[in-house]
Amino acid sequence: MQFLKALVVIMGVMIIAGFAILGVELYKRISDPERRAAAETERSAAPAGRAEEVTLGLPAGARLGDPVAVGNRVVFRVTIPDAPDRLYVMDPRTGAIAVTVTAGAAAP
Repeated sequence: MQFLKALVVIMGVMIIAGFAILGVELYKRISDPERRAAAETERSAAPAGRAEEVTLGLPAGARLGDPVAVGNRVVFRVTIPDAPDRLYVMDPRTGAIAVTVTAGAAAP
């Protein structure tokens, strides 16, 4: 009978430890939701000391506005003569343009 009691106590401790580990991991993920995304982009990012060049393919006369850091992205405005303004959202670690937003009328 004592063996059964010891087994129940040990299993209870293991269940409590499992819930504690689960709670800690959930807290980590809730407090830093971009942790996994950051780890993945660090692997694919350019090595330190190596400059990357990004070409936007803008027409002549286009002007770049001031860059603004938003989270882990950089947003900058591009003013193009005789065309709607654009916002570019760039990931500075990879140099990739994540989103391009064009001002103007909504598409039908």
